Amino acid sequence: MQSGTEAVVQKARGKRKRKDNQGGIADSRNGEDSSAGGQLGNDDTSDSQKSTNARKRTAPKKTASALNRTESAASSVTCNVDWPDSFKALEKTHRALNLVFTFCCTRKHLATTFETIRSAVESHTKKVLTIEDVASIAAVRPEGVNFAYVDEIMLQTEVRGAERDVTFKAGRDFRSQAPAPDASVGGISGLEKLDQHPDERVEGGKEVLYFEFVDGDLKRQVKDKKTGEITKPNRKLREETLKIPVYSQKQMTNLIERRNQKFIDAMNVFINQCISDNLDPEQALSKAAEAFIPVPTAPEDPPEKSLGALPESIPTERKSIPEIVQELKDSPWYTGQIVPDGHRVFEPQEAVYGDLNFLLSQDLVNALYNAKGITQFFAHQAEAINGLLEGQHVVVATSTSSGKSLIYQLPVIHALEKDYHTRAMYIFPTKALAQDQKRSLREMLSYMPGMEDVLVETFDGDTPMKERNAIRDEARIIFTNPDMLHITILPQEERWRTFLKNLKYVVVDELHYYNGQMGSHVSFIMRRLRRICAAVGNRHVKFISCSATVANPKQHFKTIFGIENVRLVDFDGSPSGKPPSPEPLNNQM
Repeated sequence: MQSGTEAVVQKARGKRKRKDNQGGIADSRNGEDSSAGGQLGNDDTSDSQKSTNARKRTAPKKTASALNRTESAASSVTCNVDWPDSFKALEKTHRALNLVFTFCCTRKHLATTFETIRSAVESHTKKVLTIEDVASIAAVRPEGVNFAYVDEIMLQTEVRGAERDVTFKAGRDFRSQAPAPDASVGGISGLEKLDQHPDERVEGGKEVLYFEFVDGDLKRQVKDKKTGEITKPNRKLREETLKIPVYSQKQMTNLIERRNQKFIDAMNVFINQCISDNLDPEQALSKAAEAFIPVPTAPEDPPEKSLGALPESIPTERKSIPEIVQELKDSPWYTGQIVPDGHRVFEPQEAVYGDLNFLLSQDLVNALYNAKGITQFFAHQAEAINGLLEGQHVVVATSTSSGKSLIYQLPVIHALEKDYHTRAMYIFPTKALAQDQKRSLREMLSYMPGMEDVLVETFDGDTPMKERNAIRDEARIIFTNPDMLHITILPQEERWRTFLKNLKYVVVDELHYYNGQMGSHVSFIMRRLRRICAAVGNRHVKFISCSATVANPKQHFKTIFGIENVRLVDFDGSPSGKPPSPEPLNNQM
């Protein structure tokens, strides 16, 4: 008895035969009109060829993938007994896991953590998904499942790297930075919030439970620009427009079916082995699953800080250097970074004082004591201040915290006492240094009667435009930098003429900063400043510089400013060495 398919095929063949006969009758009937007959004959020939091509295209052929599926189905393992109910439920859980994981694979920015996929799996199985269920699946197919705790930061780095790769492939231009496709509001884990900063979402050292199938992956397919058909996997077209991976429904279905069949075969093998060994399959699987239950890595507990070790108040004195070094050596992270005998001990030096060659006003003496607690000057301070009052340029090369700032503060205040129109310019390489010195100078001026309102301001790129005119006209002391001197002050000499005519002191701190190409530029700027001041009648500008690390301070000073009458002060009169100085003069730094 013929099947229904064969009857349909024969019926179609009969229709084609009747159509061919009708075509022949039409040709003989219209034989008198050769042109018309030729045209009809060509049409029939074309229809005949189309029918032949149609038959060729519809001819059933078994592809390689179909043969592989046939062989795979033929080689499936059968079970000798019926599955227990728990095994049937586990197989259903595996199907749901397989489906959810395969879907997540098409979203490269979504990590398949246990918490992420749990709710989706439970919606398919209608039961709670436990870690033991996934461990049982891993026990049945250990070679195809990865179920373990991983570091969340490393996982997000890997996932975000994949998301970035997809994002940068979203446009035709290699510089494209289009938004990531399918970016979820919940971020990578699905649990993040909108009000969280990206750097605050992950705690260092936190681990998450991660699940994945490792027995296969979806292959990337590309749509042909002209035909719209899917090309071979991993084939890259020259004129490829859609560069986001495209996964066909057939691909996903085949992968899911292969995994499900592999799991069924593995379950059959497991049950058959248990029967041959006279073991209960459920108990054997439960025991085997214990080895696949993931265990998080034990975190390293940070050393607890004892509340008793914290000081009740801020210490009034800093610790000595030996105490600080010993604290470093007692730290848990110390592994011998300080080499043996890798430190130097300087011999103690008592403070060396000097006297000024002129008298200070009582108001200035009181301001020095009230603001800084100074009753005497160190030797290098007295020498430098005396040199300035004698008409020399001064460069000071003493150690850090030796009181160098007093050398360029006191002469300016002393000059303002004598002439209220005196101007001074302080040039610092950084804003922090400028702000610190401005605060210190304002503090001293606040103790000077009649000078509390002396305008001391910063004039740099951040100074508002509406305040610059007032600073230029009213300020007695400005804190600026070489760039503003070059761009704003010197080119506008007419507006700054009053300031430049009364300019008496120019302080350039941290002289060692201006070397190399930067030093060359600054030297030209200083020469321009001297030339413009001389052009407006001011030939008595004094330059003051300080540095603790410059190698040849006097020669470097001459090179920067182009002047010769320079006094070098390099003897340090401040106390130093082992014992802490009992003198209150340490507070002047």
